[in-house]
Amino acid sequence: MKLVRYILPALVAIILLAAWPATAVANPGLRVENAICVADVSPGDTISHKMTVSLVETDSPMDLAVEVNDIDNVKSTYSARDFVTVDKTSFHLEPGESQDVTATVHIPSDVGDGGRYAVINLKQKPSGTGVAPVVAVNVRLYLTIKDSQLIHEGEITEVSAGEAISGKPVDMFITFKNTGNHHFKFKGEVTVSDAQGEVLDTIYTALSPASVIPSLSGELRANFIPEKELPLGVYSIKSKVMLEDGTLLDEAEGSFEVKEPYVPPPSPASLIVTPASAAVLQTPDGAIAISFPQGAVISPVEISLRNYPVEQIPSPPPDFELATTCFRVDGLTGLLAKEATVTVKYTPADLERAGGDASRLRLARWDEAQSQWSVLKTKVDKEAMTLSTTTNQLSIWAVMVAPPTKVNWVLIGAIVAGVVIVALLVYFLAIRRRGGY
Repeated sequence: MKLVRYILPALVAIILLAAWPATAVANPGLRVENAICVADVSPGDTISHKMTVSLVETDSPMDLAVEVNDIDNVKSTYSARDFVTVDKTSFHLEPGESQDVTATVHIPSDVGDGGRYAVINLKQKPSGTGVAPVVAVNVRLYLTIKDSQLIHEGEITEVSAGEAISGKPVDMFITFKNTGNHHFKFKGEVTVSDAQGEVLDTIYTALSPASVIPSLSGELRANFIPEKELPLGVYSIKSKVMLEDGTLLDEAEGSFEVKEPYVPPPSPASLIVTPASAAVLQTPDGAIAISFPQGAVISPVEISLRNYPVEQIPSPPPDFELATTCFRVDGLTGLLAKEATVTVKYTPADLERAGGDASRLRLARWDEAQSQWSVLKTKVDKEAMTLSTTTNQLSIWAVMVAPPTKVNWVLIGAIVAGVVIVALLVYFLAIRRRGGY
């Protein structure tokens, strides 16, 4: 029972993150089950998708209209709008009631390669008072043509940055267009350099929350938080967009200008570490602490600790999942002479991501030189709600969730069989002794 208790929440979380919400909530009262249709289809196929629309008992009665449209109202070669019919175009809902809406999708025999896309829009009808409807749910259809050529390509159409305002991060935006014939998710990498070509920071963006469909664009956002003041001048932005597996899709460059004196936002904590004495760098609330032993550095160095946006965390290793606690430690360019101890208080949100099992939480460090995560051996203190590990490097850190422990039924079966065999041998030997033979 314990195994079921731990595995089920993890499976549910993985399904929800990898696909789309099974239930969409338009407002506190209107709900739609099966709010996405993802299917592999063949030319000539006919499939159906049933949605259940419900209204909570505390809401008001509602009249709804059902329409089939193109996603983002953009008609393209990859539209499935003309393939879809619905069994009702309008209906009435009373509080506490539900209605089923079934969409039938017929795939033409000459449909071609790639993906086809549409959206079923369920929206509240106007009340007659002149007020426009505000309640709506979009049910998206993502159809992949089986055994066809799937092309995942794209181009960065714009690299831009917000104004560099002292005391605030510099916002950067990458607009990316899918020029292929099939939907996919993407991630990015942004490198900021000064006029002399010195790299000031490399920022990673997490995988896009939703897939971008052919002919449409998506956007990635990065926050540049310098370690030190920025002199006036022009700074370059080099951006990359990649598939989930790291395949490069496109590269582009942009820039931003610092026109007024710029001081970065203050770090939550900073400390000058010297070779002669031990030191502890920690956040004001004590949630994150790094203990440096005497001799950890060979010369005085200022080390700072600051939060790091979870949306900019690089994708976790296979089978691992990001929790919610992320931070970055700056100031050390090489390795520590002696290992430091990193202690992090995990949050209720971290624990929830682990399905309530703190033993699955791990501390992970991003190795920028190798562009990969190192999931470190982590000590879990459930009473203090802390995670701790040792390290000789400082970088981007994240709390991650390890996959549930797999039960080796073959090994367990072999052990049980062995125990049974031994027990039987002991039993028969005992009988022989009693019988005198």
